[in-house]
Amino acid sequence: MSIPQDSLAAGEITVPVRPRASVNRGYSRFVGLAKRILPGMAVILLGLVAIWPRLQSEIERVHFALPRLDPREAQDLRMVNARYTGIDRQNRPFVVTAEVARQTPNVDDLVALEGPKGDLTSSSGWFELNAYTGLYQPNAQLLDLFGNVQLFQDKGNEFHTDSAHIDMNNGSAAGDDPVEGQGPFGYVTGQGFRIRDHGDVIVFTGHAHLTLRAHDKETP
Repeated sequence: MSIPQDSLAAGEITVPVRPRASVNRGYSRFVGLAKRILPGMAVILLGLVAIWPRLQSEIERVHFALPRLDPREAQDLRMVNARYTGIDRQNRPFVVTAEVARQTPNVDDLVALEGPKGDLTSSSGWFELNAYTGLYQPNAQLLDLFGNVQLFQDKGNEFHTDSAHIDMNNGSAAGDDPVEGQGPFGYVTGQGFRIRDHGDVIVFTGHAHLTLRAHDKETP
């Protein structure tokens, strides 16, 4: 390779370099593509900024429209047409049913009842109690009834009071609210009652009044 004399005199060396056509071509394509994409993205971003307040209000409205669960309802165990069965000390079966039963997880042995009913059997028959509401302790086998308590016997007797405490295990019941009843024997009222031996014995406490029903004499 020959070097011009004027270049040597000036103390400089000039080396010719060939241009890289492929690199220049690729860079040009990238620049052209960016020129088309970037303006479009800018327009989209400006549009989002303009409509964002409206979108935010719509999102908040949808969010607050979602149903919210009450933690107390999630903790409340609810059973429809509940049924509890057991055997008393004399191996006699009994049944406690309710239209709705609710139990709190923190209190295992206490169930609130709506439309409760208790059925007990005895050596001479059965008797049934029902009320508006009640509380039942499955482990202790104790049933408390409140509101329009009704007691029916297979002997045709029925009694009405406001509250009653039933020991399903012993087959006994008691109440201190005024009670009234009727049956084949007649009509009775009292200030309270006690039921023993699965309904075979009924005692009226306090000031009690009994009106016997007159029976017609049998003609020969």
